[in-house]
Amino acid sequence: MKCIPLLLLSIIFSCGSGSKPLNLKNAKPGNLQFFETYNIQEIYPYWQAACNPMHGNDTTVSKGKESMLKIDPRGLRGLVHASEFMIGYVYEEDLSKVDAMLAIPEIKNLFPKDLRFMWSFKAESVDNGSGAKTYSLYAIKIPDGGKAKIDGRHIETVETAIADYNGMPVIRISMNDQGSHDWEIMTRKNIGRPIAITIDDHVLSCPVVNDAITGGETEISGNFTKKEAEELAARIHAGIK
Repeated sequence: MKCIPLLLLSIIFSCGSGSKPLNLKNAKPGNLQFFETYNIQEIYPYWQAACNPMHGNDTTVSKGKESMLKIDPRGLRGLVHASEFMIGYVYEEDLSKVDAMLAIPEIKNLFPKDLRFMWSFKAESVDNGSGAKTYSLYAIKIPDGGKAKIDGRHIETVETAIADYNGMPVIRISMNDQGSHDWEIMTRKNIGRPIAITIDDHVLSCPVVNDAITGGETEISGNFTKKEAEELAARIHAGIK
């Protein structure tokens, strides 16, 4: 079975068209953050330890396995389907089960301390005609102190636009001097790797960086509808600190 990846995304630096003023009335503040990520190769040993049946004499892990299998006998291996675009995808009805499994202390402690799992912002339909929907699971690197290197403190303006390259709604942001500086450093460090753009701990976009970004002008695309892009942009603007 083939799953359409949620985030067919890139960070775009050319201008789109048709910028639109935001309707900020009653907009709930959104916490926009930018994070480095783990890829599946980097966490594979930890993921395998969490997925595989208990072996050896580790009674602590055994307890975690028992707790996991009580939630669902398929375990993480049966619920999280591997994908090249993210850690894996999970059917909508299994989301709470995977959350519960990853929260089991004996399972959670198998992973690096700075790793936090986050879900995609919205579900995407599986392309097999079943009508099923899936969410994507990402492994986020949380900096020391727990605060993102770039967030609402670094954003100056937010607007929506229509991308010239595919005609889809996008969110265009510009950063202040500090944000532009930090963004250039962050992207330069992560060339060839994905960076997660999140709002309220959900992943909007996780594009691979092709080159260091200067100037702080960035577009966020994520298969948004026009309404979603406008609502997200308003929330991002309301969350500027």
